[in-house]
Amino acid sequence: MKNIKSIFKNLTAVFLLAVFIAAALNDNVIIQQVNLDANNIKAYFYNTGIFDKDANLANHPGFEWPKGTDQYAIFTAGLSCGAYIQDSLKEFMCSYMGELAPGYIMDSTGTPIAKTDYRFKIWKVSRTDNHINNPDWLNWGLMVTYGAPYTDVNQNNIYEPLIDTPGVKNASQTLFACLTDGFPEEHKVGEGFGGGTSPMFAEIRLTAWAYDIPGLQDIQYMKWQVINKNKYLWDSTFFAITSDPDLGSANDDYVGCDTIRRLGFCYNGDNNDEGSYSYGINPPAVGFKLIRSVKSNYGQYLGMTSYSHFTSTNTPGAACEKDPNGEPLPAYNLMRGMKKDRTPWVIPPGGNASYVTKFCYSGDPETGLGWNEGIPGSPSGSVQNCGGDTSYTGYIVTVNPMGDRRIILSSGANNLKINPGDTQIIVAAQLIARGTSNLNSVTKLKQLSDIAQFYYDSGYVMSVNNITNEIPREYKLFQNYPNPFNPSTKIKFSVMSNVKREKSNVKLIIYDVLGKEIATLVNEELKPGTYEAEWDASQFASGIYFYSLLTNGVPVETKRMVLLK
Repeated sequence: MKNIKSIFKNLTAVFLLAVFIAAALNDNVIIQQVNLDANNIKAYFYNTGIFDKDANLANHPGFEWPKGTDQYAIFTAGLSCGAYIQDSLKEFMCSYMGELAPGYIMDSTGTPIAKTDYRFKIWKVSRTDNHINNPDWLNWGLMVTYGAPYTDVNQNNIYEPLIDTPGVKNASQTLFACLTDGFPEEHKVGEGFGGGTSPMFAEIRLTAWAYDIPGLQDIQYMKWQVINKNKYLWDSTFFAITSDPDLGSANDDYVGCDTIRRLGFCYNGDNNDEGSYSYGINPPAVGFKLIRSVKSNYGQYLGMTSYSHFTSTNTPGAACEKDPNGEPLPAYNLMRGMKKDRTPWVIPPGGNASYVTKFCYSGDPETGLGWNEGIPGSPSGSVQNCGGDTSYTGYIVTVNPMGDRRIILSSGANNLKINPGDTQIIVAAQLIARGTSNLNSVTKLKQLSDIAQFYYDSGYVMSVNNITNEIPREYKLFQNYPNPFNPSTKIKFSVMSNVKREKSNVKLIIYDVLGKEIATLVNEELKPGTYEAEWDASQFASGIYFYSLLTNGVPVETKRMVLLK
């Protein structure tokens, strides 16, 4: 043990010295690019807040699928945010360049100040890493206080190098970065989507991870913890995943959304993707799935509150649907589910009685049901209305021309207030699927999005929290709280001492009213103690559910709970 500690100490010193020298030699932020390529997807992530772009080459996409084929499905993406602070619109935007930088916000006598040092960068660990082959693995503890995830191997709620495992539990790769928008010089008028306001003073803790197991090989997960480090509240707050998909060729795309699945997607407008980085016949569909959006301090769940789009200047369409580059308020309006000039999106004739919507192209491309861009049916196409028009006086296009689309998947509200110290947690997945045609690929993508949600909700990427090390006298399952609940609840249980072995094999399983197993929150070896697990039931319907505790294969107790939405 003495030798291991000596190795750890020496390697840490060398690593920190190297990073400190690199930081000292550069006054400006050094753009760092790190790839996440644990499975079939290879995507680049940057310390400016953007991902899926390859900044090494001019005008080059960075979401390669399958990796190693030189075929690309997304040009760029990022999480943007806009809110009113003391009646003034502030934003941090991440689409083409990104307005974030590595660092944190320090409160100095009530005035927030952005700071950075050698610790703040993108950290990357893989499942096969160790303290010898990866300094990030060795020094992961430097970021644990800022939210870097790890597996607490000995379950003592303390990160211990060489004992605990860095990264998301069971993930093949994990990236982590603590970023901030607090540096005014990083707010760029030419960011690409709005941009150029003064800082919000947000601290953004980003975790991205992926698995290489069957079923999850075409999915990457991302989690943002956005903390208001300002001394003023954020009002009318909206968050949005903004992206320029560019599925293969950039000029033959269509977009759409599934409001139930909270999924925004891009697919080829015909069944032959031609041009640069093309996929040829039967091209795939790519998209973003909103897994979870919650104001953690108050349990206020949002969801996908709108799905908008805008187009490049060379794509046919209305002026109020064009790029909002350097236009903070028009970009904010798009995040709210409107066009740049606050004109609402209008469903073309033949749709529902409610023609105004915040969800563009919410129909199903393969079946032709609902509103689609170019699928013959009722309705189809778009209304090219601007200037606040809510009728059909705008030019009606029955089948949209294919083109270069950008998408905005939003989660926010006019009454969403983020108080100083509050945290908004957003979890999303980017995913891609290929079917028997361009339209069938959308269906396959929807099915894959269900898998992405299931694995997250099932506890596969979650961990159980040890809330006390006091040794209980019995195995016990407590009543969940709150109960009834909507949509999240916590379940506490106790694990007693086992005379035959140090740990017990513990399972905590959720069943529906028919007795079908729908989620496994815990399935691991646990030391004696009292634990707590959380179940997010946002994808399930209201009703009665049951949860059971099993230890070493023996049922302990089953209790009932009520989901009331």
